[in-house]
This record gives sequence, C-alpha cells and structure tokens, in this order.
Amino acid sequence: MNRLVIIGNGFDMAHGLKTSYMDFINWYWERRLNAMLTEDSAVSEDCLCKLEIKNTTECANWFNFFYSHSFRDLFTREWKFPPADIIGGIKDNTDDFSVTCSRFFETILQSIETRGWVDIENDYYQLLKECSENADCGYTVTELDEQLAFLQEKLIEYLRSIGTNQYIKELHDGMIEFFDPADFSTEGKKKALENIGIESINLEDVQYNFEEQKKLRPERIMLLSFNYTATAKNYNNFNLVHNYIHGELEHPKNIIFGYGDELDRHYQDILDRNDNELLKNVKSVKYLETRHYHDMLEFLMSAPFQVLIMGHSCGNSDRTLLNTVFEHENCVSIKPFYHKWNDGSDNYLELVQNISRNFTNMRLFRDRVVNKEQCKTM
Repeated sequence: MNRLVIIGNGFDMAHGLKTSYMDFINWYWERRLNAMLTEDSAVSEDCLCKLEIKNTTECANWFNFFYSHSFRDLFTREWKFPPADIIGGIKDNTDDFSVTCSRFFETILQSIETRGWVDIENDYYQLLKECSENADCGYTVTELDEQLAFLQEKLIEYLRSIGTNQYIKELHDGMIEFFDPADFSTEGKKKALENIGIESINLEDVQYNFEEQKKLRPERIMLLSFNYTATAKNYNNFNLVHNYIHGELEHPKNIIFGYGDELDRHYQDILDRNDNELLKNVKSVKYLETRHYHDMLEFLMSAPFQVLIMGHSCGNSDRTLLNTVFEHENCVSIKPFYHKWNDGSDNYLELVQNISRNFTNMRLFRDRVVNKEQCKTM
C-alpha cells in the first residue's frame, strides 16, 4: 500500500518562508518603489497599475516626490513605512497623486484589504468568467492573460529570492510512519488490508508482532508538491519520490499558474465558446506539457493509497486534480494535517469544508476523511 503526501503553501510557511500571495504583493510594491526612484519622470507604469504625480511644478520626478513627502529617510535612504502602507498613503493623497489599477490588480488589492489574504488564481478565474460572458466588462481576455503572465514572472523572481534548508522532524516522521488501520475508510479497509497482507481479525495482535507491524510500512511514498520552491526536497527516504506537479523554480518554463476547476458549473460555458484564448491558463491543459500528471496517475493506479495533506488549503483552484485523487477507487484514507494557533483555535473544520468541495460523492467524503481526533497538527 502506498501514501500520497499533498504539499501546499502552508508547508513552506511552516518552515518560516514568507510565501503567501500577500507577502508576494508586498515585495512587488517594494521593488516598484525602489525602481521609481531612478525614473526621471512623473509617470510610472506597468500592466498592473499606473502611478502619476499630478503636481509636477513641485515634484517633477519620483525621487523628489518620495523625499518631499517624507516617505524615505534622506540619510539612511530607507523607507519609513512598509511599502504597501506607502502606496496606500499616496493613493489617499488625490491632490498630488493618481493611481490607476487594472481590474485584476484592483481585485487582488481589495482581497488583501478586506480579507487579509488573496487567491490570485481564483480571482483570475472569476474575472475570466465575467469577461467571457460580458464583452463590455471593461477589459479583455488578452489583457487578463498578459497580467497573469506578468504576475507569474514576478512571483518566480520573488520565490528565487527566498529559500530554506530547514527540516522539521515531526513532518518527516508523519510522511514515513506506519499506517494506522483506524484511519482507513469503512469501504476501503478490506482492500487496504488485503494489499498489506494483514487479516482484519488479527488487527489487535499486530501491535505485539513486529513482523506484522512492518507490513504497515508504506511501500511507496510520493510527495506531490504544488509549490514551486525546493523545500520539499529536504525530505527524503528510501521509498520516497518527489513530484512537482506545478513545476519548480529550476525549470520556470514548466511552471503552471492558472485555474483548475472543471467542476465549476460555468466551465462548460467557457469550453462551448470555442475560444482557445480562454483556455490558455487551464491547468488540465498545461499538465500535458510534462510527465508529472501521468506519473501521479500511475502512482494512484498501482495500489491502494492513503492521502496526507500538509499545508494545502484544498481550494477550488486545484479542484479538478484533487477530485481525481480523492474520489479515486484506490483511495482509502484522506488525513489532513491542520494548523493550531496560540489561542487554541484551529483550521481543521475549514480545511475539511474545502476538501468536501472537491468531492462529487459526499458519501465517499464522509467515509474517507479521517476525523479530527486521529489527525495531527503541522
């Protein structure tokens, strides 16, 4: 029997990496501000937003503007406030300053402001649906794709600037530990135990027989990483392989950044429009550019398997792939690792709610997901 470990952004964050999209946008603003200091112009523009000094009689360029408004220290040359706060401050200064954002980027900024987090891929998909249904929405699919490509380029640049060799023993132990038959679904337990070579009537005796216990060791383990960073490569074992399903920073041409929710009821409408531009960033199509997806399918088909979820929110942006895994006939257990905060609260319920959206058969969902008492924290 095998084990599939699904690794998401929370895995990197557990290792101290600032890999959230909010961290990325803050980095983008800092790089943008630093670049503007060298621009001998009152206008700074890219495909996401245009920033303009209105009162050019007092400040003809960005260098003078930032220092005259006390955003930057004249002697240390450091920013006095976080970059995002500086942008927010000058956006409020409508007498001297003008900010014009694309609809896509404005949606991203609003998500950060109202929710404190953002899912760029999901925001892209929602705007794509709106654009496909309404030609007068104020933007085109081509512009939306251009902005997503620009964000992908910047995201790669940002992630290359951070990294870690940190290793968390508890997570590694969770990846390689012996199976606990109590985690198996009611429907899948017989198949799992037959594959392992243990009779269900002897389960109570297994804990006293080391030779029987060894049968509960995973035969093969696949780390299915949805991250682009190399953090997962810090974890190895004799029976463990890595699969970077969305690509990795070492091979940026193969990175997948887009949407993957074919279960959405509007997806068929997009297909019916017969416009390949609308499918440019569909993950299912992009998966065909490498063998990663086929390697995963071969792994799923080879034997019964348990799923461990480490740091993946199981949101809709990966819904198509997760549905393939969670409802596969060989899946006998889905065990999420959840986060617990200092005040005692945790995200187990939110995580399993997200997991449920990746099922079309709720009977399987209730049977396969391991209850909270048997799950661990990250």
